[in-house]
Amino acid sequence: MESIIKQKIDLIAECIFTKIQETQSESFGLYSGEFGILLFLFYYSKYSKNKKHTLLTENYAEKLLEQFIEREKLHTFSDGLSGILYLFEFLRENDFIDMDVSGIQSLLDNYIVTRMRQDIIQRKYDFMHGALGVGLYLLKKGAHPEYIQELIDFLYDTAEKDTDEQIFKWESVIDPEKNLIGYNLALSHGISSIIIFLSRVVKSGMIDEKIIEMLSGAVNYVLSQQMDFLQFGSYFPSYLPINSSKSVSKSRIAWCYGDLGIGVALWQTGKVLEKSEWKDKGLEILLQSTKRRNYNESFVVDAGICHGSAGIAMIYRRMYLETGRDEFKDAIQYWINQTLNFSRFEDSLAGYKTHLLNGWINDYSLLTGISGIGLVLMSCLFEDEQTWDEILLLS
Repeated sequence: MESIIKQKIDLIAECIFTKIQETQSESFGLYSGEFGILLFLFYYSKYSKNKKHTLLTENYAEKLLEQFIEREKLHTFSDGLSGILYLFEFLRENDFIDMDVSGIQSLLDNYIVTRMRQDIIQRKYDFMHGALGVGLYLLKKGAHPEYIQELIDFLYDTAEKDTDEQIFKWESVIDPEKNLIGYNLALSHGISSIIIFLSRVVKSGMIDEKIIEMLSGAVNYVLSQQMDFLQFGSYFPSYLPINSSKSVSKSRIAWCYGDLGIGVALWQTGKVLEKSEWKDKGLEILLQSTKRRNYNESFVVDAGICHGSAGIAMIYRRMYLETGRDEFKDAIQYWINQTLNFSRFEDSLAGYKTHLLNGWINDYSLLTGISGIGLVLMSCLFEDEQTWDEILLLS
């Protein structure tokens, strides 16, 4: 098995090195573009110990640094400057880069804070595409607590509050094309990411009654939406629409939507606030999810991190590192095998294609493509601490 995984990692790296030498940069984003690819290359160069790989990666990093400031206008975590600047902080912490980019960051901080305030006016809290992504970067940088306070006030003021039930919830646009409005529970775009953001705020040392009230209220709201697992096949729906007759249904097994992200959010905030009942509930949800393996139970059709098998293996590996539970170890093995099995396409990247709404595509990215798949496989092969998963709100 180890040799098969190593071969697959090498094939992924070969595809990516070919890409960066033969094509121009198009999208710079952390989740969707070149900087997510760069993260894979730094890890691959570290583990391969090949000077050629290291030199190619460093040259690629310098090329991106020269280009992205002039060409990148988005401020978001997924596709724009907040995610890229967060990555700089992570790379410095882990000794992947020694170049000084503090001058660049200072120039860009004011811009992304201005864009964050525009998101606040529009009530866009989504961490991938809205205000919370800027907050995650500022927390990581350890600067400008006044801007973090703006976000906290924004979340508090825009929350729907039920003081009797001690509930906080936030309405958002779930599907703009269908004008679907509701309460999104998901890690990718919803209340689970708010819980994790607020937990990180507390962990940073910013603790006040407003934050604790919101955290408790958000957890209470999510828990109030638990379904009968035996009847529905999952603990939670993906979201609760308020302007649609669509009935609540089972959610998928994935990083983006469903029980896994909610379980992780409960586990993390339980640790931070020392709430054993939240930790226990998160652990229960995640352990139960390890039994959902065939397509009718999981809805998994490809290998990417966002909604595929590598992302599932990544989450179970995080939980195994934190708990040592054999159930998670067994689940990691299953989903790594599935990840290898999904490498079955011709005219593809190392055998992989990504399934999106418009069909199957070749995809180099971190979130949905081969860079993310390669990172997960490397962490499993080399049994590292998977510290990079903080970029995906897992640690």
